[in-house]
Amino acid sequence: MQRTHLTTRIRNGDLVVGCAHVIRDEALTEGLRSVEVDFLLVDMQHVAIGLESLQRLLVALQPSDVAVLVRVPTNDPIVIGQVLDVGATGIIVPMVNTAGHAICAVTAAMYPPAGTRSWGPRRVASFHGDPLDYARFANDNTAVIVQIETAEAVGNVDEILTSEGVTGVMIGPADLAISMGHMFDRDNPEVQSAIQHVFKRCQVHGVAGGIFTNDTERAQHWISMGATIVNCSSDATFVAEGFRRVAATLKTPARVG
Repeated sequence: MQRTHLTTRIRNGDLVVGCAHVIRDEALTEGLRSVEVDFLLVDMQHVAIGLESLQRLLVALQPSDVAVLVRVPTNDPIVIGQVLDVGATGIIVPMVNTAGHAICAVTAAMYPPAGTRSWGPRRVASFHGDPLDYARFANDNTAVIVQIETAEAVGNVDEILTSEGVTGVMIGPADLAISMGHMFDRDNPEVQSAIQHVFKRCQVHGVAGGIFTNDTERAQHWISMGATIVNCSSDATFVAEGFRRVAATLKTPARVG
């Protein structure tokens, strides 16, 4: 268990920074136990990672203070329950366009009476001593983060942010740009304005606002604009960039004299 639980930090408005962990290799996961990030993001929506791969990753990561947020493939109660049962710290739910969508995600992640999550935390309960300890812990410490990534969601942002149980929101700039008619133009002024609007509404309602970024420069920009949950790039990107950097360095003729 994290010394200061990630969900508590998010609710307190602390800055939490993470990177996507998409390479399915337990040896790599074990090497990430001591990394100085607040969370690893496992993407089951856009990466070929299933429940068994997720469980192996979570086993390899223990013991560790690094939290794991899982972007589920869909806003489905069965999937959400399975992801939490194998030990995820929280979920990121894509394509949440309305308050109804947000409430559906929260309800699926919470045990009664706050929600409808089915009982069966066989693996995750072992982290807490026994199932009853986990039951007392789970509802207050499961992060439910919903994605705002369409023009419809931006229009409904106040209703989404005030949905009971939502821990925070993550903006998906790529899909937001597409939905606003600016394919592949995430820097379009209209898109940038929409993102800023979401962050401002997050501040008004006291809800953590986050964003997916591809590099540290862009991440720092959005942190300065109020983002408190930031996912910056992925391990696969870091590996590819490292290879390119080595190749560019060694294939460039050294200057003599």
